[in-house]
Amino acid sequence: MRKKRKRKTTKLQNMRVIEIPRFRAVSSGQQTLDALFGDASKYHAWVKEHPQFIKEHIYEPPDFVWHEDNDINKSVWIHAIRDEVTQADTAPYEIIEFPGGMFLLATADEKDNDDLEKTVSCMREWIDASGVFTYGDYPISGMCNMPNPGGAIDKALGIAQQQIYLPLKFKSNKGEEYA
Repeated sequence: MRKKRKRKTTKLQNMRVIEIPRFRAVSSGQQTLDALFGDASKYHAWVKEHPQFIKEHIYEPPDFVWHEDNDINKSVWIHAIRDEVTQADTAPYEIIEFPGGMFLLATADEKDNDDLEKTVSCMREWIDASGVFTYGDYPISGMCNMPNPGGAIDKALGIAQQQIYLPLKFKSNKGEEYA
């Protein structure tokens, strides 16, 4: 008779582990945060002018931001695109294939640096204590998005909800154990 293996249960402390599938996206390329989100943002203007190319989602936003090499001046903003969109459609911006992966997800107030730092610290502590996961490889900085930027919910709450995604990978051989 085969023994059942007892799995370690780690409470998620108001976080969740998700899997994002591989998808095609239009990419801003590396830019400073000011260039991406400032009043003169060419990429943001392009996205607003081309909603027909952006892939619709039921409730999650179709975009992510991360910082290459953990450098805030090398920020990348991507938006999931429809299958039929071509490189000619997205010029001057490139189409990339986002590899997907497992992520630990939590929410913090983008307007409150202490809350952001505390949330990321709690997430990293959870990863270290999980017994199942280690910090993943891509994107190394983690990534974020806004579930309803400037929307009524954030206005009512008086915060700017930022979803933080830290990459995960199974500790060696753990993925095979749980498959």
